[in-house]
Amino acid sequence: MKSSKSILEYALTGSLRWKPQSGYDLRKTFTTTGMRHYSDSPGSIYPALRRLQKRGWIEAVAGSSEQDDPRKRQLYAMTEDGKTALVAWLSQPVTRDDVNFRASELMLRFALMDGNVPRAVTIQFLADFERERAVYAAESRGKLEEMRSKAGLHTGVLAFESGIEGMEAQVSWARRTRERLEQALREAPPIDPGEAGRS
Repeated sequence: MKSSKSILEYALTGSLRWKPQSGYDLRKTFTTTGMRHYSDSPGSIYPALRRLQKRGWIEAVAGSSEQDDPRKRQLYAMTEDGKTALVAWLSQPVTRDDVNFRASELMLRFALMDGNVPRAVTIQFLADFERERAVYAAESRGKLEEMRSKAGLHTGVLAFESGIEGMEAQVSWARRTRERLEQALREAPPIDPGEAGRS
């Protein structure tokens, strides 16, 4: 299911899950980590924060991002509506189109799952990802053999092969990660029902 909200907006909302931050703090995080993929431009981040605030997903809160902040930058915190929207986005099914065309969005969803959705949701996400990615990789392998028979040792064919091997590596990663999380879930002590939503 393709969301009408931007991936940047979900990335910003998820980044505010644990503590209030200023636009400057968020931009610094996006600039210095893998989040840069979703934009580190002030021309994108600040308008997105305004949209989120207008939508009610985040709110301005009192305080400062640094103890001695002469600029007194505005802090933002995630609201309950923001948490609800984030959890709904994280919990949606993984589709074939997602694994074919929105792999970076899927990895962002996975990165934000802990502390937002139950571990069982994360495990199901990985199982769906593994299944859909494996099917696509297998279909691509079939096309690769056809290409080899027609073009031989061509750089375009070799580049396609590289992409397939990357997909197969992702399938292996998803399987290993799912198995590790399942084992950890089996070995974990019983969880108080009031805490279940935080696992």
